[in-house]
Amino acid sequence: MKPIILLLSFILLQIVHAQVLNTDSGTVPKPNAMDNTERSAGVAVSPSTLRFNAKPGTLQIKTFKITNDSKRNYQFNLILQDYAVDEQTGKEVYMPKSYRYALSKYLSVSPNFIELKPGEFKNIAVTIDIPPVDTNNISMWTMLIVDQVVNKNKKLELNKANANALAMGINVGMGFGIRMYQNPPNVKITDVEILKLAYAAPKTKKNKGYLLIDLQNMGDGISYCLNYIEMTHFATGKQTKYKVNQLSIMPKNKKQVKFELPAELSSGKYSAVVVIDFGDKDNLQTAEIEFKID
Repeated sequence: MKPIILLLSFILLQIVHAQVLNTDSGTVPKPNAMDNTERSAGVAVSPSTLRFNAKPGTLQIKTFKITNDSKRNYQFNLILQDYAVDEQTGKEVYMPKSYRYALSKYLSVSPNFIELKPGEFKNIAVTIDIPPVDTNNISMWTMLIVDQVVNKNKKLELNKANANALAMGINVGMGFGIRMYQNPPNVKITDVEILKLAYAAPKTKKNKGYLLIDLQNMGDGISYCLNYIEMTHFATGKQTKYKVNQLSIMPKNKKQVKFELPAELSSGKYSAVVVIDFGDKDNLQTAEIEFKID
């Protein structure tokens, strides 16, 4: 039997969400968070989230930048994709434009195709234009996918293969997801409650456990808030403040934030205060818990 050589390349697909940090899924990394820029293979997109607050009947324009710091050319298509978020689980499902909260039907992107040479950057304009009817006085959202154009007809080369060799390949590409949120002026965006605060013991020696923060957006708007944690060691009185990244929570949705306690924390009894900050010192949500680290 004549030999058959099968060559497979792996898919590299990187859909990066807003809250680098993936804060929209409720997962918060250790302190020292990344900035609001998404990067991959020398290409960067900034910012990773666009927030509109347009009153229906008015135009509003936001921009973001795509930068190519690599040594090769790249081409990208810009595609809007609507999605729904499950109120209980936070899982996302793609939705058509007919979905009530689909923002894509009121957005235009210019340009919607770009080519970047090495060292080049381009600014992309996103315009929102919502008809002035009462039913549009609601929060809406979508995702803009920056999708690399790959050469599907690129010829595969086989080193020292015989004439009967068979080659199969999968195109390699990258992508970024930019979240787009619209809150009209009439919606309430600061009605987030802390439902539960709990301590979970560590399962490995890499950390000192977790603080689990269950939140719910009781309002009818998309809430943007910072949450930070102030910890006090009872025996020494030492206080430490950890700033956690920004959260976006859809209307009526629940979300759990899982904060990893650093491994360098000393053993003993602690008090932790969690603060939800909307940028207004008179409008803060707080919760407190006491726990022991062995």
